[in-house]
Amino acid sequence: MNQLIKAVPGMRHSVIYTTVDGKHYRFYDGTWAWRNHNPGNLKSGFYSEKHHQIGVTHHLAIFPDDQSGHAALLELLRAKYDNYSIHRMIYKFAPPNQNPTKKYEKYLHEVTGVQGNEKIKDFTSLQFKKLWGAIQHFEGYKVGKIIQVYRITRVRKISKNQYQFFREDGVWMSEAKCIQYAKQKRVELEVCVSDTGVEFLRSYPNSLFQKSLKSLMQKSE
Repeated sequence: MNQLIKAVPGMRHSVIYTTVDGKHYRFYDGTWAWRNHNPGNLKSGFYSEKHHQIGVTHHLAIFPDDQSGHAALLELLRAKYDNYSIHRMIYKFAPPNQNPTKKYEKYLHEVTGVQGNEKIKDFTSLQFKKLWGAIQHFEGYKVGKIIQVYRITRVRKISKNQYQFFREDGVWMSEAKCIQYAKQKRVELEVCVSDTGVEFLRSYPNSLFQKSLKSLMQKSE
């Protein structure tokens, strides 16, 4: 897979990346830390943007690779929280309205061996390594799946209730084939079933990747 240069949220908690050569890949299943290349689950902001952020999903930064996400976490800890204790840092980094902060704090104290109010800037190299390692472990990093995904750019009606769908790489697909692709997560479209049991495709609401089928049909007619 070539260099990832852009990312947007996809259907069902996935992330769709675009490579430098214009191909698209869906990262799905696994955890957000893996899908976003963001092992610390950093929110989008100054430090994520400084380390090559290429997108945002649910306020979390998306990076082009794990190394960039990891580097952003390290600089955040060193630059923003260096004068904080573990207790003060974790209540800012992972506030109770979004996280099990007390459990998180207890875990960091246990892993680092730092039990008091010692400031992060005074940690030994080993203690600091244990700190960021514990954060990444607590945030969770589970590898999921990756599949190439295609954008539909045109739709044409070929007969009553029969349509063809044009992929941006130059391939026309039958409706049945496009439905198959949707089930495989290879297009950003939902498969729906009518009252009579007939399957049909529908655009995913507010998609940042796929334009609505209705708009594409109007352009093709």
